[in-house]
Amino acid sequence: MQTLWQRPKAAPNPNAPPTCVDEEPPGQAVLDAAAGGEEAVARLARERPADALRCSDLFPGAAATEALLAAARAAPYDAVGAFERLSVRPGGAAIVEAALDPALLERALDNGLPFYQTRHELRRRLQPAAVRALEGRAARLLAGAFRQDPVAVSSQIGILLDDMSEDHPADRFRVALALPADSLFELIAHAGPLLYTSSLDGLVNVLRIQLKQEKRSVLNLAKAPGTRALWAKFFVAVVSSGRARDLFDATAGDVRELARVSVAALLTLDHGVAPPIVAGALADAMTIRLIPARTALEDEVAAFHRTTQDPQAKAVAGLAGGLHALRLSGRPASPAFQTERFGELYRLPPPPALSEERLFQRGVNWQRMTFYDDRDGRASFRAFVQQRRALGWAINDHGGFITAASPERRGRRIVIIADVPGSGEAGRAALRAWLEQHGVSPTIVVHRGHSYHEDGTMTEIAAATALVFWGSCGGHVRLGATLEQAPDAQVLATQNMGISTVNQALLRIIEERLLTSGTIDWAVVWADAQAQIHDRRFGAYKRPDQDSTNLALRGWRMQADRVAKLPRN
Repeated sequence: MQTLWQRPKAAPNPNAPPTCVDEEPPGQAVLDAAAGGEEAVARLARERPADALRCSDLFPGAAATEALLAAARAAPYDAVGAFERLSVRPGGAAIVEAALDPALLERALDNGLPFYQTRHELRRRLQPAAVRALEGRAARLLAGAFRQDPVAVSSQIGILLDDMSEDHPADRFRVALALPADSLFELIAHAGPLLYTSSLDGLVNVLRIQLKQEKRSVLNLAKAPGTRALWAKFFVAVVSSGRARDLFDATAGDVRELARVSVAALLTLDHGVAPPIVAGALADAMTIRLIPARTALEDEVAAFHRTTQDPQAKAVAGLAGGLHALRLSGRPASPAFQTERFGELYRLPPPPALSEERLFQRGVNWQRMTFYDDRDGRASFRAFVQQRRALGWAINDHGGFITAASPERRGRRIVIIADVPGSGEAGRAALRAWLEQHGVSPTIVVHRGHSYHEDGTMTEIAAATALVFWGSCGGHVRLGATLEQAPDAQVLATQNMGISTVNQALLRIIEERLLTSGTIDWAVVWADAQAQIHDRRFGAYKRPDQDSTNLALRGWRMQADRVAKLPRN
């Protein structure tokens, strides 16, 4: 499955102690320096000052403090970022004071982002005039860096915004205010699909402010020379996050022209966005409550479907139309849309039912739950065991993995086979041998971990798996790969941010439905979840039977063979 942007991540070393200021484990160079004595620490401070400051707790002693003082002069923003750790260290105040030299900070601005990464601390420790001067210089550098390499800088800004998810919006989105509307548009196009919902929402809000200040419309962005492919990515990012109205409200300009430009950009299919993703975004856009915009989109999709000579583009338009027709629920569409008979020609089958016959084997629902050996994984595992034990589940340790069995209810039980963090490949091997020995094939697979562990869970998904739960950040990007591996599975995934407490609550609701009725009815599950889960981040979880991308991927698979046989111009 194609994606628009992937935040670069690497799985941390599970054996390294999480002692660095960013709560990430130290790298091998830091560990080598910590074990190598004063000379090794001094060399690390010279060659990798940012790492030395980030993990300063690993380097006690007066000699190390001198080395860190030199590192602070080379990487002052990293010293400011490590203020809380450095301030309690003997001699640490001098390190921070050296880093707060305005001239030094100005020379170390790089592309401007270091200022925004530490702006909160700088405002507390520098004179306002010094902060304003640094910010002005940082804004100019950032704008220049963005013009030179928008993809790389978009990724960096996206990571910064997500890392600041708990900060006040005025601080968090200060970096966005440094960019003009054209750059914000490009930033959303490149980074939007994997941003946390709150990050993308904030960027869209800032873009609207900038457009108003520049006295421009959304249509101006869409029609700018050379931006067709970018507009397609931007459209998908904004609409998929539920912000279609922001494209077509009073800031849009000519709504019908915007619909025409958007449909043409999306269905030209030279932008790198996967066809079913395009179809899902168009279908979502056509549910907009602004009637002129909805009618214009329906008309343009119908016109493109009627006139295009490209069979693949026609199939994408048809799939979008079929999804939209499925949701009309008796509401009339535009005459042009009805004429194309999308509902008849592109009828989409409902997702495979999660029936008791599929989910249970001799009264037992077997589930495979994956946990991983990092801080979050260990915390999630402990919470899982504590909660199930409190509910009367039987927890059995098999050495490397556990089984958690629910009390029987109405002749049904749930048994979850889960990794024990730290057991490694030996634990996985023992778990698989146990499954084979007992003739067990789990029908539900649940991923409990960061997105960089997802490959480890993919190997647990079998062709007959009925439900896959991706609770990791951006789990939505796994939809295509999951359906290739388990074609009849339903997939519950997060569009953006996955939250351990939300995962726990949602899984408990699903377990209750399984024990009570033997099936999973998403309407009932979602009604219960909305009543019980009060975390606003639950909005990032997509109900499988209404998820446009999920439905579009299934529909596209049905059309793939037929489209492949048609000649392309």
